[in-house]
Amino acid sequence: MHSLRFKFSLALIITSMSAVIVVGIIAQWRVSTRFDQMAMERAFENFQADVTAYIASYGSWNEARQVERFGQFVRRKRALTGALPDEPFFSGPEDRIEPAGRRLKPPMPDEPEWAPPFLFILLDPQGKVLLGGGKYEDGEFVPVSARLGVTPIMLENQVLALAIPQGKPNLSAIDRNYLAIIREALIYAFVIAGALAIFLGFLFSKRLSKSLHELTTAIRAMSQGELRQTVTVHGNDETAILAEAFNRMSADLAHAYEKLKESNCTISEQALLLKELSIRDELTQLYNRRYFNEQANKLFNQMKRYKHPLSFMIGDIDHFKQVNDKFSHAIGDEVLKAVAGILNDGIRASDVVARYGGEEFVVIFPETPLMQAVEQCERLRKKIENFPWSAIHPDLQVTMSIGLNGDLSFDGFEQMLAVADSNLFQAKAGGRNRLCY
Repeated sequence: MHSLRFKFSLALIITSMSAVIVVGIIAQWRVSTRFDQMAMERAFENFQADVTAYIASYGSWNEARQVERFGQFVRRKRALTGALPDEPFFSGPEDRIEPAGRRLKPPMPDEPEWAPPFLFILLDPQGKVLLGGGKYEDGEFVPVSARLGVTPIMLENQVLALAIPQGKPNLSAIDRNYLAIIREALIYAFVIAGALAIFLGFLFSKRLSKSLHELTTAIRAMSQGELRQTVTVHGNDETAILAEAFNRMSADLAHAYEKLKESNCTISEQALLLKELSIRDELTQLYNRRYFNEQANKLFNQMKRYKHPLSFMIGDIDHFKQVNDKFSHAIGDEVLKAVAGILNDGIRASDVVARYGGEEFVVIFPETPLMQAVEQCERLRKKIENFPWSAIHPDLQVTMSIGLNGDLSFDGFEQMLAVADSNLFQAKAGGRNRLCY
């Protein structure tokens, strides 16, 4: 049980720490992604405004380049508006020019290196480079496949140029400090959550292990055959609910087992009855076609293997459709049941009789040569003919035509039965109420 307590504590600690790590990673990734996105959006807004103002000031990009470079225009614009030089020069270091046209001096060692928030490549609407950003030469044509992430710069519903972001954004000092604070907070949260998980893990595992010890002891007793067990219920938490459920389950299981022993005999009888019903025809109570086929195949293989005689009979009630049409289907059902009774009473215990479908009946005569089967079938035919059908209806008379076959030279019982069926057809064609073999 101490092992269970240790495992439970370890699982709780691992789960908690994993959750903290995953949350920390997702939070840091989401914050960094959002900061990058905001920096890019801010840079693009400023870049779009600068490009729009640059083109609007001179009419077109080419005309503007004849007057002053884009970087010089942006510097001059920033100087006029008093904005801090925290925006990018978009075509590379060559554009870092002061308003007077002088090259910017390198920063001093204690001066922070200026870095643009985001770098863009600028194309005209046809894909020709206006600003290469150090990657393309001015005037170079950029193929469509290389224009991933392109964003149009619009003026009065007209596309002036296409901007393609390059690289990752450079966050400001404030943004970097803010991210550092978030990372520090996540580290503190990770340490505190880990310590809390360890403490709660040992506390809860100790309480849980006591209740689980009683449950496992009771379960071992049940596995040895002592089904009726009772454990103490502590409190009203999930473990207590489990204990209550176990007590009910133990009592129900013991009661069910006792009832099961009492009803085992009844269940067995019902199973046999259900099996019998599955192989019986509902109306005549004879075997059905599926069972007949199973027995026919089995007996055919046995008789052929040991070279014992076997005969198949198939019989059909003559003009049965007229019986239904003239006297009603209810009378037809009575005729089927009467014929079934005659056949079932007139065969041996080893024979198999079944209703094959509609008004057709079949009989298997194992260990019976053909001529002996002829005698038996002839007796059955006469019994059907001489049956007091007037007891069912004064005008009723029923006969049966029979086909018989005892040739075991075929590969399967289906061929034997097919020959018997062919003989049945001959009996019907020859005037009915007769036997052909």
